[in-house]
Amino acid sequence: MTEFIYLHGFASGPGSQKACVFKDRFKKARLPLTIPDLQQGDFENLTLTKQVSLVQGIIDGKPGTRFALIGSSMGAYIAALIAETRKEIKALYLMAPGFNFLNRWMENMGWDKNHLDSIQDLIPVFHYSYNAEVNLRTDLFRDAMNWDSLPLTRNIPIRLIHGLHDETVSIQESRDFSRSRPWCQLKELDSDHGLLSCIDWIVEDCLEFFRLKNLIDDKSSPGRTMPTISESGPTS
Repeated sequence: MTEFIYLHGFASGPGSQKACVFKDRFKKARLPLTIPDLQQGDFENLTLTKQVSLVQGIIDGKPGTRFALIGSSMGAYIAALIAETRKEIKALYLMAPGFNFLNRWMENMGWDKNHLDSIQDLIPVFHYSYNAEVNLRTDLFRDAMNWDSLPLTRNIPIRLIHGLHDETVSIQESRDFSRSRPWCQLKELDSDHGLLSCIDWIVEDCLEFFRLKNLIDDKSSPGRTMPTISESGPTS
């Protein structure tokens, strides 16, 4: 039996629209899917280390179990970080993965990552779950320095899904990542960062990917016609 964990994106939560679609579909397929709150009720003090530790705790709580991780945006980056050192993780399905996290934020904010001690302690960030602007401690980026050099070279099956019109994380990040890692599959879709225009296709593609990697028993999805990984995917 494989346990699946869904990791939501930055300034989001386990109740996001995308997470709920995955939850419903996995429930129908009778597959175990855990969707933790990566911010643990404390978005202001969010760090990569806290998120990684939370997921590692879930894995440690089920010794001898194999896992597959599903991640969206920052959650996809977190999934890749965890999979680098946890042999229990057998495959990754990553949507609009937030690779190059630290450098991208530094560029967007006009900061120098070598002088993070000089930046303000709090910045305002729009939080989608709260539908409001909230404070975020910049310790997130100081902590990210500790993870920035992790090579992410563990050879396990990885499926990348990225929108051609992503305005948050450039699709070039996924192209660069997959180009140097032949064990990665990249599927480019005619969508944006949220990928909601393609969500039904994506969930079925995710299930088929894990089935092909022998992480899902064929009996888990009775009566369902699954897409093949090689098909072109939606165009809108």
